[in-house]
Amino acid sequence: MRRAALLLLPLLSAALLTAQNQHLSGVSSRWSDSFVEWEVYAMRADTSEAEDEEASEYPDEEMVGEIKQRWLNVRDDWTDWDFQVGDLKGTIRQKWRDDRNQWELRTYDGNVITMRTAWPNDFKEWRVSDNSISLNLRSRWTNQLDEWLVDDRTRGRFYLYTLRERDPRDWAIEDTLDESVSPAMKIALIFLTVFHGSPRI
Repeated sequence: MRRAALLLLPLLSAALLTAQNQHLSGVSSRWSDSFVEWEVYAMRADTSEAEDEEASEYPDEEMVGEIKQRWLNVRDDWTDWDFQVGDLKGTIRQKWRDDRNQWELRTYDGNVITMRTAWPNDFKEWRVSDNSISLNLRSRWTNQLDEWLVDDRTRGRFYLYTLRERDPRDWAIEDTLDESVSPAMKIALIFLTVFHGSPRI
């Protein structure tokens, strides 16, 4: 019995580590002609050593969550969203109905992330904060919104880019932010990117 428990210990440790520090790798629109539902992907945790070489060339991903408009098939409302990524669930809402400069992400366990434009009505640069950490997210280009970047000297880098130029349906994520940045903040960064990088159709 003890031997079986010792054999299971590394597997349980790996599962707990994966659940806490899941490496997000991409986000894709659920439908090819609509931007109201998004699927969030992470690297698959169960890749064996034998598959490691192949996995580095063709990353093995799994869907771990979604971001979608709250009132799907009821009304066309781009100001109210729901998300679930792993065990984390919550809402993303435009703070004021007639002001696109400020959004709030609220998790069902009580965390609040604020998202504000760095400059009024300039939607290419944002300040994202949980009241203890603040990150700047900006589009790398002013005339093309398919690359977005957080580059923080203290906390690391979060880089999102489309897999095909000027095609906002599929995004890759390169995440080297340290553990002080919460999963909720990363969801806020992803939301701002896909929301502002996509047409409203």
